[in-house]
Order: sequence, then C-alpha cells, then structure tokens
Amino acid sequence: MTHRERMLATIRGEPTDQIPWVPRMDLWCIAQRARGTLPKQFVGLNTAQIADVLGVACHSVRGDFTLQREPGEFALRGFGIENHPDFPYRVELRGLPMEFRQEGDSSYTRIRTSAGDIEIHLNLTNEMRREGISMPFVKQFAIRSEADFDAIGEIYEHLEVMPTPEAYESFHKRLGHRGLAIANGMMGASPMHAIFHDIVSQEQFFYLYADEREGLERLARRMEPFFEKVLDTVMRCKAEVVFWGCNYDQDLTWPAFFKDQIAPWLKKAADRAHAAGKFLLTHTDGENQKLLPLYPTCSFDVAESVCPKPMTRCSLKEVREGMGPKITVFGGLCSVAFLKDSMNDVAFESYLDQTFVEIGTGERLILGVSDMVPPDADMKRLEQIKERVRS
Repeated sequence: MTHRERMLATIRGEPTDQIPWVPRMDLWCIAQRARGTLPKQFVGLNTAQIADVLGVACHSVRGDFTLQREPGEFALRGFGIENHPDFPYRVELRGLPMEFRQEGDSSYTRIRTSAGDIEIHLNLTNEMRREGISMPFVKQFAIRSEADFDAIGEIYEHLEVMPTPEAYESFHKRLGHRGLAIANGMMGASPMHAIFHDIVSQEQFFYLYADEREGLERLARRMEPFFEKVLDTVMRCKAEVVFWGCNYDQDLTWPAFFKDQIAPWLKKAADRAHAAGKFLLTHTDGENQKLLPLYPTCSFDVAESVCPKPMTRCSLKEVREGMGPKITVFGGLCSVAFLKDSMNDVAFESYLDQTFVEIGTGERLILGVSDMVPPDADMKRLEQIKERVRS
C-alpha cells in the first residue's frame, strides 16, 4: 500500500499492511533553517520530499508551512485568517480601507469601519523561527473591549472568500502517494471559538463571556455567513479529508463551552463533509480528558495531534477508548519523548514498549507526534519508531 492508501484505509476502518507513521516535520525544518543547522540531505526540500528521505508518510495538514509567504498573507491573522498557496481559497477584505505595514519583526494592520478603527499588531522574530514557529503571534488583539464588537462584525461582513481550486490541486498533486493533502478550513471551529482563539486575548475573553455574553453572541451571528462561505468553498475542492477547528482543552474550552459553542459547528462541518464524500479532521491537542465524552457526538472522523501521557492525563489507550470506535486517532506520541533531556534512551525504549502495547490492534490509528517533531529532536528515534512499525 502507498502512504496515501494506508491513511485512507485507516480512516475508513479497513485493514492495512501496517500502521501509518506520519511525523510532522515542517516546524522542525523551519527551526533548522533559522538555526543554520538543516542537514545537507534536506536542503531545498519541501515537506513531501523530506518525508521521502526519511521513508515515512508526509504530514500535510492544511499546507506545507515551510513554503515562503509574503508578510501581507498574514494581514488578517488577527481575525483567525491567513492565506497560503496550498489553501483551497483566499480571503480578502473588500469595501473597507485597510492599511498594512511591515516594520522589522513586527507588522501592523489597520482597518477603518463606520464603528471605528481596528488595529492589530503581529510579531515574528528570528528567535521564534529558531523554535519552529511559522505563524506570527498577536501582540495587540482586534478586540480590546466590547466597544469593538460592531467594528469586528462589519469587517467580517466585508470579507470575501475566493475559491482557488488550482492552488489546492497543486498541493494535492505534490503530495501524490506520499500522504493526504488535508484541505484547510477554519482554525476556529465556530465564530465564538474564533473570537476566543484569535480575536481577543484569552484572559479578557473569560471576562467578556461572563459579562458581555449577549454582545459576543450577536457578534458571532454576524460572523456566521463568512464561516458558511468558507465551509461551502472547502467542500467543493477535491480533498479526501478537510481540516476544521483546532486547539481544544478541558480548562480553556471547558466542556459546557465546547458543547454549546464548538460541538454544533463541528457536527455541521462533519455532516457537510460526509455529504460531499469527504472525511473531517479536527486538531485536538491539549488536555482532552473531560472532552472525550463529547467528541463522538460531533461526528468528525479524525482527531489529529492527539497528545497522551506524560504530557496530559490520559494514556493512549484511554484516549482511543474515549474517542469511540469510529474516530481515527492521529498522533499518540509526545514531542518530549524525542528530547534526550526529557527522556533518556532507556526511558524512551520503555515508553515505546508501553505505547505499542496500548496501540492494541492498531486499527483507526495514524501514528504521529503531537504537536510536532521538536527542533532538538534526536532523529535516530524517528528511525526506531519506523522499524517498530515495520515489525
């Protein structure tokens, strides 16, 4: 079987010749480039070619983030939106004045609306790249008080979603048999989740959600048509698997919030994907113990970036059981396991022994590293896992 065939069969619950082994290498590559330590055999290669050298499947969720992008592609980053040459659509602001400028490691976006100006400040330093960070951090959020709600709503009403099927098809063709070109949807699974995840600081969100819930919900309703357009557009591309939503945690996206504000949109995206003959993947890194009972109700097909013990409370076995019989777990290996400072060779072998016991039959499991292969990883450990999978 090819890597692509193996991954699709796993998601369908069909037998495979071996467990898919799909380590995420893009952020490792970004870090090595920034440090000037990228091994010669990887120089000039994209993530698909790096996977070929390593003899593993290519992790290609949303796009290849080693590809260079102009700073302006992040102009809307403070709204949970970015543009990338692998995405099946582009987002542009129409009908409102927008100014974007880059100053060294910082960039600034100012949008003028009838309800006032919104300014966002982003930052991406070389030191951040040396740690494998590919996306600028938000230093000044779009929402600083409830007075900004109307302006944010007006901005979302002026966002245009432009299909770019040829861009996604190029991504799909580049991957070929090496893996699945998982099409990008939205980082925020729902409008309210996007507000929490990208548009306001997390600390302030909790106060607003308690004190200004009605205003936040009105804003979320104004954002819904944009989310619907993205959902419709991504379902029209030729992807077998679509990405929708990321970064859940039982303390930050607590169970009641997840049930009310995230689960309905995940269910909607999953139903729309299934009607289009596709599978839905969502990025479930974080502490998931108390969210596990809610995941099967969302009908998504793949829980990606699953991180078990020792970085979270749940063992891989507990996560797999909690996800239920129909959800494929993508991940299962902790990034700290690849760091000799965190786990010596004896402890790593013991960790692998336990992991492969917990794998059981291995059905509905795509083995990967949560969230990524870290910049300081011992690369020999990737090879050890490959040999275990083969045997």
